[in-house]
Amino acid sequence: MTPVEEAVLRFRAVLAAPPDRVFAALTQAGHLTRWFCDECESDARPGGHVRLRWIGPGASPEPFTGEWIAVDAPRCCSFKGGHAGYPNGDGGRITFTLEPTGAAGSEGSGGTGTNITAEHAMPAHVDYSPVAQKYTLSWPRALERLDEYLTPREGTGATG
Repeated sequence: MTPVEEAVLRFRAVLAAPPDRVFAALTQAGHLTRWFCDECESDARPGGHVRLRWIGPGASPEPFTGEWIAVDAPRCCSFKGGHAGYPNGDGGRITFTLEPTGAAGSEGSGGTGTNITAEHAMPAHVDYSPVAQKYTLSWPRALERLDEYLTPREGTGATG
């Protein structure tokens, strides 16, 4: 039997926040509910549980549930899971890779910004075509929301 290869959607962005802040926003429930989903549980460690739920028009009535498969702060994190709304209940694997930008080195958290790559891997099967089309539009918007969440805006935030 031949294994089914994956189809990988890949998106890149440059964020103004350093990798350690971006990593926290990608892995901690309190941050995820501010930019990514409406409700979240996250035990960000390999084998730890992740549960994401969206509320609103077009949202699935079921939460995305899965597990963290890689957590390497502040360089990379990955989880997999799904719900009954996906073909075979498999929503695929989401991986975020972070690289620092700016003058402050290559060891992870010292850069002034972050190059982020988001990859969404799904089985290469015709049933996933509408899912892939949906995520081709939604991942760029999600990365924009992440950047807006992490980037201080003029007139906001604490004064010192």
